[in-house]
Amino acid sequence: MTTSRCCLAFALLFGVWSLAPREAHADTVPRPNGDLHPAQESESNFTVEGKVTQKSEGKLTVSTEENMIFHVRYDEKTDIRLKGGAQGSDPDLKTGVTVMVQGEFKGGEIVARKIQVR
Repeated sequence: MTTSRCCLAFALLFGVWSLAPREAHADTVPRPNGDLHPAQESESNFTVEGKVTQKSEGKLTVSTEENMIFHVRYDEKTDIRLKGGAQGSDPDLKTGVTVMVQGEFKGGEIVARKIQVR
């Protein structure tokens, strides 16, 4: 996917999303301008698959096939799995390997719950 197509996809996604009807839920609170926001800050589930391009202590940079870059944070609570499903560990997360990351998108980065080496 080219950069211009990627930008167009994001513009369409967020443009359509902003037009979607909003419903009140028990866990939302109206703001004075009429927008709804969560009663408590919530995190969003997020999954990304790509190649590890950089690694540092507890952090990965993952690049997707579409050349989108994601920053991933992980710690000792993160479930790291190898290809066959065996338990993995930090040394298995090397530059150049393909991973699938599941976690929460928070503060501009993904806080990983599970990292699967592909």
